[in-house]
Amino acid sequence: MLAGRIWYFGVMDVREEKFVVRTYECGADGRVRIASLMQYLQEAAALHAEQLGFGVEKLGTLDGYWVLSNIRVEIARLPAWNEQVTVRTWPSGYSRLIATREFVGQGWDNGELFRAGSEWMVLDKQSPLGDALRRNRPKNLLHLDLGLPTTGTKVLQEKLSRLEPHNDYSGASPPHANLAGHVVVPGSSIDLNGHVNNTEYVRWGMDALSRAFKLRGNIRSVQATYLSEVFEGDELDLLVSCGPGESFHVVARKSGTQTNVFVMEVSC
Repeated sequence: MLAGRIWYFGVMDVREEKFVVRTYECGADGRVRIASLMQYLQEAAALHAEQLGFGVEKLGTLDGYWVLSNIRVEIARLPAWNEQVTVRTWPSGYSRLIATREFVGQGWDNGELFRAGSEWMVLDKQSPLGDALRRNRPKNLLHLDLGLPTTGTKVLQEKLSRLEPHNDYSGASPPHANLAGHVVVPGSSIDLNGHVNNTEYVRWGMDALSRAFKLRGNIRSVQATYLSEVFEGDELDLLVSCGPGESFHVVARKSGTQTNVFVMEVSC
């Protein structure tokens, strides 16, 4: 269950964006796809960061860029085709490497659709002194003078923690685990930062779960933890498993290696 109503205090800088669910964003049930919902959150976050002075333009002067590290979305109801979705978002604190951001979504009747907590990092775009080993390393947010707020209202009842891959994705028979897909990363999955966009992982993960399991009932939560960047031409194996209480798990692994790049958990 979702927690109680969120109150927006006057001292909190909240950005509000409105989206209309398009036909190409819907599944066969007429509801928005999870990956499309994630795109709404990404867009709202990017626009707000730009407004507050620590977006793409500012980070470009610092040879850095934002990447999503971890996100959890708790869902009361997925919006339907042609429904207007209001997304409210605000930054909610930061540490040396992680900045946090919250989201709340409302539907046409002003009822709450979802809420989400997220964690973001700033990566080096350029390597100092040509050191390739330091390229794409996390930057120390305490040294960047971005004007990030030190605190803010959190929307999830429990502290957001990172997902960890477990040992049951392979070497067992369904319904416990299996290889559910193979992806050769296409150019269309690459975003303006030159790597696979975070919403693409979610799309691939949901497709893998749909192939392996018949998901019953409404999706109640989705969490995605990002472990490594992926680029055009990379090949990924998608491994899935199911757990107790209608929970389903995905890990994306670089083909022929033990390098995990993405972990996702879906609860129904």
